[in-house]
Amino acid sequence: MILNRYLIKEILQAFIATLLVLLLIIVGNTVARLLGNVSDGQLPVDALGVLVFIGSIKGAIQLAPIALLIGMMLAFGRLYRDNEISSMHASGIGPGQFFNAIFLLLTPLTLLLAALVLYVLPLLETSREEITAEIKQRPEASGIPVGEFMHATSGDRKFTIFVEDLDEKNVVMRNFFLHVEDPLEKRSMLASEALLFIDQKSGDRVLQISGGARYDQNKSDKTFTIFKFAEHGIRVPSLNTEVSERLGSRSTLSLISSNEIKDIAELHWRFGVILSAPIMALLAFPLSYTTPRQGRFGKLAVGILLYAIYANLLITGKSMLEDGKIPSILGLWWVHLPFLMLSLWLVWRRYGGLR
Repeated sequence: MILNRYLIKEILQAFIATLLVLLLIIVGNTVARLLGNVSDGQLPVDALGVLVFIGSIKGAIQLAPIALLIGMMLAFGRLYRDNEISSMHASGIGPGQFFNAIFLLLTPLTLLLAALVLYVLPLLETSREEITAEIKQRPEASGIPVGEFMHATSGDRKFTIFVEDLDEKNVVMRNFFLHVEDPLEKRSMLASEALLFIDQKSGDRVLQISGGARYDQNKSDKTFTIFKFAEHGIRVPSLNTEVSERLGSRSTLSLISSNEIKDIAELHWRFGVILSAPIMALLAFPLSYTTPRQGRFGKLAVGILLYAIYANLLITGKSMLEDGKIPSILGLWWVHLPFLMLSLWLVWRRYGGLR
């Protein structure tokens, strides 16, 4: 028990330190990109913290396998360098007891990773998509996408909005187009400028349009009415934009019950993230063996290279599975099994089993 606690402590400390360093790099790049969007007026400041938090959790989940590989290699590399493992072997402690400690740590870690990948990750992706959709229908002009058509619905009314450009302060919309359709009529507006704001007294959204024309068509008799105006204001209801449900936001249960090839590929991908943790842990122990002259980081580059090959094969396999180039029953197992066999072979070659 004392040996298990000692080894688990060494591995856990190295794993957490490695994960934090890798996560700091990923989150730093994410924050820099989002700050650029904030400065350009494409992202409200109040949404920055939530998106960074979601990105951090997603990054930690995806980086857990490589952090486990590097952390274990660093921990056991130090033990080899300081001749602690040699002393343990001389005392009759075999590799089986090392693997016992590894899997005492790995079992709860894998279960936690499974819960995060299968349940938490889809919820985070759903939250991110809802925040993105909410930003696009905010009352500020910066919430309306520039250079693309925005479609939304409110009750039985359908809205289509297009803005060609924004002014320097990202407030006034230039070359504005609005099309509203309901069961009785169609209404289109073209204007040189428009401003969307909230009335402080009523709390309603008000669209103030300047220098334009309005075209109304009655659906029953097909008649047109044209209005030209210098300034025109209309009250706009809150737009309920439709959030497109991507595969990443689909629940795991819905993926399991689906026969769609893309859903099957996403399901195999999620299981692949979970399986990669124990496979990398099994691979890390024999790779961490170093002689005193090799140093602590002797085979670290080999481990990172193997993980890079493994991760790229998973990405390629998922793409091939989505395109129907490999049968769904094969999934991504053809990626996991060779690396599992390689890990077992390295263990047998180095230690002759798990005695």
